[in-house]
Amino acid sequence: MARKKNIDSAILAEIHTVTGRQLTEVISFDYAVDKFIAQAELRGLSDWTVKSYVKELKPVRNYFVESTVGITDIREFTAEHFEGFIRDQLAKGFAITTINTRIATLKTFFAFCLRKDYVKHDPLSSIQRMKVRHEVGDTMNKAQVRRLLGAPNITKFTGLRDYAIMLTFYHTGIRLSELASIRVQDVLLKEHALNVQRTKNGYARRIPLTKRLQGVLVTYLKVRGIVEETDYLFLTEHNTPLSIRQIQYHLRHYGEVTGVGAEVQVSPHTFRRTFAKHKIQDGVDVFSVQALMGHSDLAMLKRYVEVYSKDLDGIIERGL
Repeated sequence: MARKKNIDSAILAEIHTVTGRQLTEVISFDYAVDKFIAQAELRGLSDWTVKSYVKELKPVRNYFVESTVGITDIREFTAEHFEGFIRDQLAKGFAITTINTRIATLKTFFAFCLRKDYVKHDPLSSIQRMKVRHEVGDTMNKAQVRRLLGAPNITKFTGLRDYAIMLTFYHTGIRLSELASIRVQDVLLKEHALNVQRTKNGYARRIPLTKRLQGVLVTYLKVRGIVEETDYLFLTEHNTPLSIRQIQYHLRHYGEVTGVGAEVQVSPHTFRRTFAKHKIQDGVDVFSVQALMGHSDLAMLKRYVEVYSKDLDGIIERGL
């Protein structure tokens, strides 16, 4: 049997038994993460948040397993170790926004560890998020949107479904996770609205339906029919809920076949930014756009206004 590089808590307990020496309980990284995730679920955090925690802590674990520090005792972690992790992420080409998400997750995780007395100090206390250039990401113009909407074969169920998905993104500014969780009963046809239940910030919101989107959803629901196995709105050909990855894949596919993907990234978030851009360009006030999109604050929308609003164009000559 190969020698263990790290001594886990079970082995330490055995050592205590055979030697009679009192050993301090060791909390491993894996044990602490399991407890952290369990508490997040008990707090009622969204599936998206819990999955995000798991996803962002995985590369941290991989880095420390490959390093000389290991993951047996989280008390051994220091700020220098996490600085090394950040340098490693940069060397691997990860975006600053991605690295910042992992730093934020680690800070939340170690705050939990402090409360549980797993550690005596927070090794992340001196680690700051990296500076990000505040740029507005890619958006599509109306011609590009029309090309995408013209691509699906709407004579087939999958084509009509994909057309409905893209139109929902474009006409509502909805998030990917929100769209994937929509159920049939969330489509309020009599009220001409979409009831978004599973949101990023935990607050449900109502999005009015445009006449065009309402008509498309009415037709799609007739073709979808009643499926006893599930009440999710968007389904595969096999009557299973369309996953987030599948939605992303289909959007990329239409980007490739139309050539739009060679001009701009075709993704749910590009549709979301495009929704904000076109609403602002059409003169919709930022507070209304905020309510429609479910933003918790105006920071991002202010950048959209600075870039896309034409309000300043008409006053630049005044007083000169």
